[in-house]
Amino acid sequence: MWKDRKRLGILVALGGGVLLLLWYLAPWAVPHRLFGGEGVLLSPFGHHLPQGTLPPGYRDGWLSWVFYPSLVWLALTLVLAWTPKPARKLYLMGILGLGLFLLTYLLFQASVAQVNAGAERPILRRYTLGLGSYATLAYSLYLLLLARLFSPGGLAFLVRRRGVVVPLFSLLLASLLGGVIVAVMKANPGEAKTLREAAMLKLDLITYTYQLLYSPLVNPSGFLQSLLLATPLILTGLAVALGFRGGLFNIGAPGQLILGGIAAMLVGVYLPGPRWLVLPLAILAAALAGGLWGALPGWLKARFGAHEVINTIMLNYIAASLFLFLISSNEYKFFGYTLYLPFKYPGYEARSYEIRPEARIPHWTELVAPGGELSFALPLALLLGLLGYFLTRKSLGHRVLLGLLAGMVGYLVGGFLPGPAVNFGPDLTSVRLNGAFLLALLALLFFHFYVFRTVGGYELRAMGLAPKAAEYGGVLSGRKMVLTMFLAGALAGLAATHYVLGGGIDEYRLKQSLPYSVGFDGIAVALMGQNTPLGVGLAAWLFGILLTGGLQVNLQLGISRELVAVLQALIVLFIAAGGFLPRYFTDPLRAAEVELREESRKRGEREETP
Repeated sequence: MWKDRKRLGILVALGGGVLLLLWYLAPWAVPHRLFGGEGVLLSPFGHHLPQGTLPPGYRDGWLSWVFYPSLVWLALTLVLAWTPKPARKLYLMGILGLGLFLLTYLLFQASVAQVNAGAERPILRRYTLGLGSYATLAYSLYLLLLARLFSPGGLAFLVRRRGVVVPLFSLLLASLLGGVIVAVMKANPGEAKTLREAAMLKLDLITYTYQLLYSPLVNPSGFLQSLLLATPLILTGLAVALGFRGGLFNIGAPGQLILGGIAAMLVGVYLPGPRWLVLPLAILAAALAGGLWGALPGWLKARFGAHEVINTIMLNYIAASLFLFLISSNEYKFFGYTLYLPFKYPGYEARSYEIRPEARIPHWTELVAPGGELSFALPLALLLGLLGYFLTRKSLGHRVLLGLLAGMVGYLVGGFLPGPAVNFGPDLTSVRLNGAFLLALLALLFFHFYVFRTVGGYELRAMGLAPKAAEYGGVLSGRKMVLTMFLAGALAGLAATHYVLGGGIDEYRLKQSLPYSVGFDGIAVALMGQNTPLGVGLAAWLFGILLTGGLQVNLQLGISRELVAVLQALIVLFIAAGGFLPRYFTDPLRAAEVELREESRKRGEREETP
């Protein structure tokens, strides 16, 4: 017990030392920032005022209301870490730290609101908390983590959730290394008179960079743009994750996406008919074409033992060549004969004819507010679908079927209910988010139910974990390989509907600029999401946020958007290294040993209890 208490005390003291250093060096708040990153930096140990004084009317007395209670809180935390049963006390100190951060935020916002209320026009621009305040939040979360880790069963608790711990720790390491890169590559936005002021400017530069990167979380148009970029990443990430679950490396998502785009274009351009028929057929064609293209390397592996990585890479090149063959020209010469194709739109640009209006996936404004009135169709469909699923006490198939039927009824009924008039600004309507995002959400549900709730999914996971044992248990591995690659290809093919049928780039066409490289990005999404539907969805959204925020970083600070690519690469690198965490977070056998020890401890406690 003393040994664990000593380790806990040392860890708490180390974190407290880092916190004190950040409190001293980093700004606590930025009430005013100029374009380019230079700002007024406030700190209890001395401000950085590039204009000589604080903004007119601003008062910084609220810092004292936060700083001295924070010092008392930190001192008390360091003492309690060495007392008996420290874990429970650290829980309380962590919660108090969160309260201190909330108090800091409220006092800062109140000071900002007071200045704005007394001015003819808003004086403060880009006002944010600084790294000194965020350090309090980080240390509070650190205390809660230590308290859980050193509580009975804490290690086993974290090991069971290693699918979340490893990606989050890898993201933290990637962010720290990315901050170092920004500090080295980018000069301070202002002039420093002392060494501490130089450190304050550098730390504020790093903080502001990440605030811009994550700014889509608090900006409506940026939020929608992040969902737009996340939509194809969800589908390609699921395509890779499904292969991983079955012990296959599907690196052919780019080619499967291309074939899906070609099929969607053929149906969307050349098949006449009503919308209720043509649109589903175009989506189905994209999934079917991608699935068949994916099933081909699965069959080659099952029949001849050819490795799927080599086959899918080669098929990517074939798909790209077929893609260019169809839309780059309408006239080809073969052995003296001229072949005419009807697919390319006249002009120099390699693109197809426009998708017919009946085959276009609706824009998000058409789904949320058709005709300028808020629609209850989607919310009611979601509500009734969930009620139909969770209130049904039958088999999984019946629950899913009733949930889908209830959702369809909700969508139809909600479409007839009158809603209030809404008017979206041009910054929101210009975002080309479309109904393909709903397809991506349905794909997440399909992945969850198929992989984790069906016999076929159990066989798939068994084949991925132990192929020989799965065969011995009756799994037809050859058929399962083909089926797995077909489903993975279908998911990747659906990603093309976002671009071709939904106009995700700029037009409702199949164009040479089709970004099929998102198929490779799906590998990073699947790795960070640990091949789970929730993880893939969140990882894709994170990448969408970073890609959207990267534009602001480039505009405001002049830092290249390649920083986002660096962060993505670092995340994948650290995940591949298991976040440099102990082996029981990456090795299932070691993880099982930890959980067995915990079960033995609990059993011993029950036996000792009279």
